[in-house]
Amino acid sequence: MTGPRIPAQALTLLRPLARAARREGLPLYAVGGCVRDWLLGRADVKDLDLVTEGDPAGLARLCARSLGGRAEAFGAFKTLRVMGKDWRVDLAASRQEVYPEPACLPKVKPAPLARDLFRRDFTINAMAVRLRPEGAGELVDPYGGWRDLKAKVLRVLHPASFRDDPTRVFRAARFLCRLSLQPAPGFGVMVRQSLYGCIAGRLSRHRIAQELLRILAEQDPVSPLRRLRSWGYLDLVYPDLGTKMRGDTVAERLGSLVLGLGEKGEEFLASLPVEHALALRIKDALRLCRQKSSPRTALPAETARIAALACPRLPEAALRPVFLGGSDLQAAGLKPGPEFRSLLDEAARAQWAGRIRSRAEALAWLRDRI
Repeated sequence: MTGPRIPAQALTLLRPLARAARREGLPLYAVGGCVRDWLLGRADVKDLDLVTEGDPAGLARLCARSLGGRAEAFGAFKTLRVMGKDWRVDLAASRQEVYPEPACLPKVKPAPLARDLFRRDFTINAMAVRLRPEGAGELVDPYGGWRDLKAKVLRVLHPASFRDDPTRVFRAARFLCRLSLQPAPGFGVMVRQSLYGCIAGRLSRHRIAQELLRILAEQDPVSPLRRLRSWGYLDLVYPDLGTKMRGDTVAERLGSLVLGLGEKGEEFLASLPVEHALALRIKDALRLCRQKSSPRTALPAETARIAALACPRLPEAALRPVFLGGSDLQAAGLKPGPEFRSLLDEAARAQWAGRIRSRAEALAWLRDRI
């Protein structure tokens, strides 16, 4: 079958790589999600996975020059990633995987393209397109991915798929909801076997956290979370985790989930190996909402946004720095001490509650208090 129509912007990037691959006698393919999305007619695909049957290092350097970036190896399998202003391109040699134990990272070795496609999660992501200077070559679809995509069916490649890698269940929730697919027959049985066979429980917190963040990046993150809840998999993330959230960014949505857990929110956040700066911003928002007290200094914009989403009826001045400072109390004749700090804390609570709405009101409040 003829390959999908590759959008013009992608072709501009891929043609020089295809010419270089031809000169080197190196078969070059686009694989996975970009092929799926091109078949669906999407022109906004900026995340490309490329596979060669050989060493991709030279092509990665050429790609880096085109995008004004550099090729960096990442992960345990030495995939080369090139980041551009709008693009992310991953280049890897085709390989096959063997799982020594369920839910662990696989061991890999070089293999032909068909074996590389077979190691992937679902048939709709196990398609490839041969890249030629003239454009897309033939569609490589040994497992019926295009058939399933047209039928709107999500199908794993082999019965042990979820046993080998239970994170595929999280990905299934995303694809089912994002693409409005239906699970193939027997899908639910395999999901339950992975969970109740105590296989999914072996996943590391790092891998679970990464899958949660990918779900929170979806246009509609609530639907896949509900799907995971129905399968029993959301308990792997956190037993009391809800599915209601606010916000548009991953940070805002994660903060919303954390704050929605109340007193358990800090424990849940501590269990997730997420970026330290992100965890700190969420923790600060959690502390503010728990103390019901305006901050002493200006908040980072993201912290303020997370707190505002968690407490949508907050007065306008609640998240601004406290209008009163120690110098105001000293000017009023008070000396630093326990009462001094107590008065500043009281002012912060009054501002959070809306009883102080401006600097002038803060000074009037102070005069009344002393």
